[in-house]
Amino acid sequence: MKRLFGAPSRRTVCTLLLSALPALLAVGAQAQTPPTSDVPPYKPDVNVVGGLRIAGSELKGNVDLLVEGFKRFHPGVVVSTNFMTSSEGALGMMYAGASDVAPMGDDAKITDQMPFYNAYRYVPTEISIATGGYDMRGTLFAWAIVVNKDNPLAKLSMDQLDRIFGSERTGGWEIGAQADNNLLFTAKYARGPETNIRTWGQLGLGGDWAAKPIQTYGYVAPGFATNFQRQVLHWSVKWNPNFKEYLEAKEATNDANGKAVVSQRMLEALQKDKYGIAWAALMHVNGTCVNPDGSKCPGYAGLKVIPLSRTATSPAVALTADNVRNRSYPLIRDAYIYVNKAPGKPLDPKVREFMRFVLSREGQEIIGKSGIYTPLPASYIREQLKKLDN
Repeated sequence: MKRLFGAPSRRTVCTLLLSALPALLAVGAQAQTPPTSDVPPYKPDVNVVGGLRIAGSELKGNVDLLVEGFKRFHPGVVVSTNFMTSSEGALGMMYAGASDVAPMGDDAKITDQMPFYNAYRYVPTEISIATGGYDMRGTLFAWAIVVNKDNPLAKLSMDQLDRIFGSERTGGWEIGAQADNNLLFTAKYARGPETNIRTWGQLGLGGDWAAKPIQTYGYVAPGFATNFQRQVLHWSVKWNPNFKEYLEAKEATNDANGKAVVSQRMLEALQKDKYGIAWAALMHVNGTCVNPDGSKCPGYAGLKVIPLSRTATSPAVALTADNVRNRSYPLIRDAYIYVNKAPGKPLDPKVREFMRFVLSREGQEIIGKSGIYTPLPASYIREQLKKLDN
């Protein structure tokens, strides 16, 4: 039969398939969104009667929804909620004796935990209750690592991020269970200046790129910066000296000086800076957000997002909605609830029951239906449940 329209030869087809194989394998390796059907249903261990006090973040309405679900199993419980302080005052309310449960959107900073430790001689127990969002404001969105579209870089590891954005240091912090319920500094995370990555050649780029210095960009607001320090820098506060700091418009002064440091300026600069790299919100990069003044975020076609791997030898994972939901992308954020559990002693029964409900199938279904965060996979829930009794 005659070939029509210049049909490709067998050799061409094989070449095309081989070139597409890495992408096909990457797609196949992606896990699905974790099903709540894998999570055990809630069965009360004790009947909760009386008061339960919750103070901190409303977690975008999820706390009220979880309270209503909990009441169906425990009609005798009387729950009071106080969201006036949001995340910033959650631990303060608990160590002052004014609450039993402390929900927080942002993970607790060292400065949040120190007063609690001074009051009790142990740190609060951190329980993850949901995976944060993908690219929407207010959902604890994941961090995107972004470079100029002309940059040939294909992937990065978490260790490389540390060595790009961080600096030499004498150590880092261990917190919570890793530090015997304390806040302790250790040389385990020390590294010298020779471990820094400061040029693109150190990342394997050749030619004109090899000797060019890497210019770093990112956020300065504590809620954002602390999370990046925790996940990437081992809680270190030592940044690459050339780190350029920006923040969301709502946190900048309302004048020309404030407008000069909003996150849009960061991404505009990166579009022009062939040798820059930033950690940023994907909603700003893609223009899927709305500014405080009601205008739509512009989006930046001159940038590209880099896939990340947890280790130097593990596969790089792209920042996609599915890879955030299934927790395979490394730079995600969590919604947390903190509780006051003394080491070696049982958790307050009413607090334990509430947390068991939140981490049950019914609780995770409530979180899933709200549409703000994503339910946790069953394997990760088992890790959180252990914290209630250890």
